[in-house]
Amino acid sequence: MRLFAPELAGRVRLYQPPSHGLPLFDAYGIDDELQKALARRIWLRNGAYIVIDQTEALTAIDVNTGRFVGSTNLAETVYATNLEAAREIARQLRLRDLGGIIVIDFIDMTVPEHRREVLRALEEHLRRDRTKAAVLGMTNLGLVEVTRKKRRQSLTEILTRPCPYCAGSGRLLTELSASRRARREIKRVLRASESQAILVEAHPSVAAMLIGPGGSNLKELERETGKSIFVRGAEECHPEETRVVALGTREEVQALALPVRTGQVLELKVEEPHAANTADGIARVEGYVIDIEGAAGRVGQKVKVEITRAFRTYAKAKIV
Repeated sequence: MRLFAPELAGRVRLYQPPSHGLPLFDAYGIDDELQKALARRIWLRNGAYIVIDQTEALTAIDVNTGRFVGSTNLAETVYATNLEAAREIARQLRLRDLGGIIVIDFIDMTVPEHRREVLRALEEHLRRDRTKAAVLGMTNLGLVEVTRKKRRQSLTEILTRPCPYCAGSGRLLTELSASRRARREIKRVLRASESQAILVEAHPSVAAMLIGPGGSNLKELERETGKSIFVRGAEECHPEETRVVALGTREEVQALALPVRTGQVLELKVEEPHAANTADGIARVEGYVIDIEGAAGRVGQKVKVEITRAFRTYAKAKIV
């Protein structure tokens, strides 16, 4: 500190925890504060919240009343929410070191004096900022444009990187959209192969959509392709990923697809009651569903079962 920031050297203290004391970051809750500083939604003390979205062109900040109901006067509730948001927005700009153009969407205020007061509050809180910031006024829709000098990367840019799956959009395909894309991928692979059957893995929620009620979607896909298709749920699969595990004859692929066989005895944990057969319980082996007769009352317990029948998408079992 004496070399690089001598004016701050007097403020530095060596942290020496007592025996078995907490590490520095734990003692002062630094990790929790960093998580809050990276969060998209920030809750205010009055129960309202703001949402911060960073884009290439600008940073958009939206103000919402959330759980704050305030008084019976709607205008006063909106005004109080916007005042609290103005204070927190100025703090977040400093904390996250956001620069460039910032557009703030305050909740629409019908009283002109309220608009002026919110702008004054925002300007007052921004005066604490060592980085030059300017408030350029408020539109009739409650939009405020702020410019803040960009000196370096923001906290988000320093501590995070874009998600390799969504490329930074922060959105994933729905299960229905992902299953439709998986169908197209299965068709593409089968068109390019002379194999009789295929085994694919997908996230359990997507696999369930691929299979459909009673295997209806899977049967339709087999009619369209003329091939045998085996689908297995895998928790480790990303919701947008479809993994081709095997291609080959029907017998070869089925041997790989079914993780259990008739007559096999296993110890399984009952995860949930059966949605349709309410007396039964559901367990899983590598994402493969095991319907255990009469196990609805044993959810959360481990039970020894015998596989009575094994089908392509699930197996029946009884408690032994």
